[in-house]
Amino acid sequence: MAQNFLTRAAAALGLAKAPNVVGFALPITGGFIPSSWPWNFWQQGRDPVGSSASPIVQACIATYAQTVASLPARHVSEVPGEGVKVISTSPLSRVLRAPNPYQTPVDFFSMLTADLFGCGNAFAACIRDDRHQVIELHPLPARSVIVHVAHHDDGDPATFYAIPNLPLLPASLAGQVIPARDLLHLRINADPRAPLRGRSPVEALAAQIASTNAIAAHQAAFFSNMSRPSGLLTTDERITKEQMMQLRDAWQNQSQQLNSGGVPILASGLKWQTMSITSQDSQLVEAYGLGVEEIARAFRIPLPLIGNLSGASQYGTIADLASLWAAQGLGSVLQLIEASFGGFFGLPTGTRMDLDESALLRADPAGRADILVKLVGAGVMSPNEARRSEGLPDAEFGDEPRVLQQMVPLSAATGTTTEAPVADIPAPAPEERALLPAPSDTIERRLRLIAGA
Repeated sequence: MAQNFLTRAAAALGLAKAPNVVGFALPITGGFIPSSWPWNFWQQGRDPVGSSASPIVQACIATYAQTVASLPARHVSEVPGEGVKVISTSPLSRVLRAPNPYQTPVDFFSMLTADLFGCGNAFAACIRDDRHQVIELHPLPARSVIVHVAHHDDGDPATFYAIPNLPLLPASLAGQVIPARDLLHLRINADPRAPLRGRSPVEALAAQIASTNAIAAHQAAFFSNMSRPSGLLTTDERITKEQMMQLRDAWQNQSQQLNSGGVPILASGLKWQTMSITSQDSQLVEAYGLGVEEIARAFRIPLPLIGNLSGASQYGTIADLASLWAAQGLGSVLQLIEASFGGFFGLPTGTRMDLDESALLRADPAGRADILVKLVGAGVMSPNEARRSEGLPDAEFGDEPRVLQQMVPLSAATGTTTEAPVADIPAPAPEERALLPAPSDTIERRLRLIAGA
């Protein structure tokens, strides 16, 4: 089979498509070209599909970026028997509070996450102090960073990154080539043949995005180039042009502007015929809705989170919706970010970076209160710990977890019985009975009485 222009160009750039990929990614300019497009696609007015070309894709990316940026980022330690403690004096904790001089943590994580899902990769270059500790992280536009792989004399590979010359970057970074130890690289959907390159979900949605964009463009062109009234006035009588103009003016005067909502009175056989949406238009609307579902499915996002409330009742409460999303898509992203930061900063065993997912329940006070009541009632948290999580002061005698009195360890319940214990009652003393005199004694006493003794 002869190669077309796209195949030859992709081979020249080292971007030959995988067997199951439906197009070609453009890493420099951004976008994605479906393999079904002809070689002269630009002469036909077709634009490469980019991550920002679709409002649905933009909504999915913004949902991830804004959610990750809203979670408190902490450096914590997990010591057996001591629970989770926050570390506030480490290089990681200082960078999480102030990544660089011109960004807040919210801006920093929002930019990283948006690049991660828009391009499949996210980069941040570091500045170190005299002790070789990281003191600043500067995010880089993902499409402008070039990855180079070199080899040492012994044959081991080494990775380097070419950084663009940006105005806000320090002089030691702008336009430089730095080793992998000085650059934080996040990636999703890594290519098995090129593990250093991540792939955005957009690459699998080229045809679907092109379809939804085409439907939206068709509807925009239709309504801008064609007038569709809400109804028609019909009659079987023949009317002149002047009569037609008079009828139009009379109808508009009665039903528009200040008289909007009035009741026009029809005479001379005039009838009002309402115009509704055609079956072809309804099919376009249905196809557009299916496209929205496919894009959300590729990004692993429930539809209510991107503004599509159809079937929202099946998700239950906000806590149920957040749990579903955390299990399907968000949880893996948080795990990726935490593991990448931990490896880049070289965190020791027992410490890690933590993105607190409990902030997802900030908009659901009822669900949050229900969880706290269960944790306190089960003795997992003390009342003061629950009060601190809600920003309330400590209460007296509230530092110790408490449980119901009948809840005891199994070892303490061994050998117990539900029957009432039987008290030890002493046995009754034997009854003392008077001994009867022997028969010989009775006879002798009677004889004495007779003798007068």
